[in-house]
Amino acid sequence: MKNKKWSSEFPEVPEFVHQTVLDTLDGLDCGKVKKVKQMKKRTIIILAAAMIAILGTTVSASEIFKWNEKANEVFEADEEQQRELVMEQVAQEEYQTTTDAGLTIRAVQTIQDVNCFYALFEITAEDDSIQISPENDMGVQIDYHGKESPFGMLGRGFVEEGRQEISNSRYYEIYGTKADAGTEDLDMTIHFTSLDAPGEKALAGDAMIKGDWEFSLNLHAVEATRYEVNKEYQIAGCTVMVKEVELTPISVKLVCDEAGARELEKTEGVNIDQADSLRSLFINGVKYQDGTVVEEEGYQELSVGYENGNYEKTARFSHVIDVENVSALLVGDNREEISLP
Repeated sequence: MKNKKWSSEFPEVPEFVHQTVLDTLDGLDCGKVKKVKQMKKRTIIILAAAMIAILGTTVSASEIFKWNEKANEVFEADEEQQRELVMEQVAQEEYQTTTDAGLTIRAVQTIQDVNCFYALFEITAEDDSIQISPENDMGVQIDYHGKESPFGMLGRGFVEEGRQEISNSRYYEIYGTKADAGTEDLDMTIHFTSLDAPGEKALAGDAMIKGDWEFSLNLHAVEATRYEVNKEYQIAGCTVMVKEVELTPISVKLVCDEAGARELEKTEGVNIDQADSLRSLFINGVKYQDGTVVEEEGYQELSVGYENGNYEKTARFSHVIDVENVSALLVGDNREEISLP
């Protein structure tokens, strides 16, 4: 049974999500984090030319394909990667805006792949005296149009005060881990019903503003690239058979044999069945074919557990990666390499 790491790992997403651009630049300057190698350009040029033909203008690709600056703090990417994800419809900058009862909600950006989903909204009250804090909440209903929810875990909330000052306008996030990896389009309607006052403990507060704000989303998920590894590695003094790795530009799935993972459990003194994590299998970065290393800024484990004799876990990258050029995953504190065929 897989353990969804929502309670211990994913709630930390907001902290990392809103890591400032200056922190990232700091890492680049000191050499801790290296820029991801640019992705292929031929597709970008062809699609840009097609869009120019349709629009009847000579604007550049960077002016056509949009990527919200705030969302780039969630999934750090250079300009070429941003365009690539937008053109593959993994990332979409939304232009839907709805106003009711003196409250305007704007859909800023959505990002998803086979494993995870993220949506960013901006909530603005016309009355400047209404101050929206992280303790406020929104009444939300999600309609999957006759289908079951694809998410094993789904969270939402306003961003914390340390990342955005309290005012009449605030960013609101909805983020999820899919129960089963899949490439089906995600067709959903997000219906906001109220801006709620801060509640007590786990209880929701009373509605401050009631209204009707609806957003229709149809999102495409890029297919993962799968590598059959089937090779034994010495990790933290234990022999671990790595069976396969799946990569998308924003997430990774690692599959090892259960026996090796159980040995690592003993070595670390943890219990996966009790929602613990194996530090020696933390994915701390990727290595490219040219030797470039891209280190993780914040480890976000989406799900982990034993299934069908295997240890399986999925995690979200802090950087958008160039899947085609990855030669190895770096795991554990010692950055031990798991080579990809």
